[in-house]
Amino acid sequence: MTASTIEALDYSVIRNILRSMVNEHWSVSEALDEYDIPEELRGEYEERIEQCFID
Repeated sequence: MTASTIEALDYSVIRNILRSMVNEHWSVSEALDEYDIPEELRGEYEERIEQCFID
């Protein structure tokens, strides 16, 4: 897999996480748990999710 493929997959997962957060009323932490995001990647995912809420 190339770096761009991995990045595209990450954004696909983040879109799904955001959708689940809205539909299931999950916190970021709950959503990351449900999607089995490894501890070492959680900080990166949290930052990307936060960017979705910043104007």
